[in-house]
Amino acid sequence: MNHQTMRMASAATLVLLVALTMAAAARPAAAAEPSKAEAASIQAVVNAFMEALDTANIEKFSALFAPDATAFFPLPPLYTRLENKDQITKVFTVFFDSVRKGKTGPRYMNLVPKGQKVQLYGGTAVVTFHFEAPDLIARRTLVLTREGGKWLIVHMHASGLAVPKG
Repeated sequence: MNHQTMRMASAATLVLLVALTMAAAARPAAAAEPSKAEAASIQAVVNAFMEALDTANIEKFSALFAPDATAFFPLPPLYTRLENKDQITKVFTVFFDSVRKGKTGPRYMNLVPKGQKVQLYGGTAVVTFHFEAPDLIARRTLVLTREGGKWLIVHMHASGLAVPKG
């Protein structure tokens, strides 16, 4: 191999190494295990979320969301994304009113999350879990971000999977 060919090969190798380094830096870091303090603060938000659902408390529920939060809610007629905290609050106000009808409370539901998993990506946490009913598995994903020293929900995805009978 002559000197010019070696320099071109070295330059090509250098370009490849720089490109690979940049690609690795652009890729999100793998999920990390939250510290005990972070896990406790994330769990406190999940617990508050569950308590607000079970008690149909719109004020406590709404306080858990960031102003620009989004949500997918699986009940008809809502098959579109809710685009902010105000829309989420409006939809859940109607939902909570229907949950409270004909029931004494303040505990109107008793949802028991199962299979909870927390994944931490820097200042973002992804929490997944599900509820089981005789005819439905209700899946939930909460995406939280740290804002002003506290965790807020920036996205909630709710979906249901019908369980075949028999």
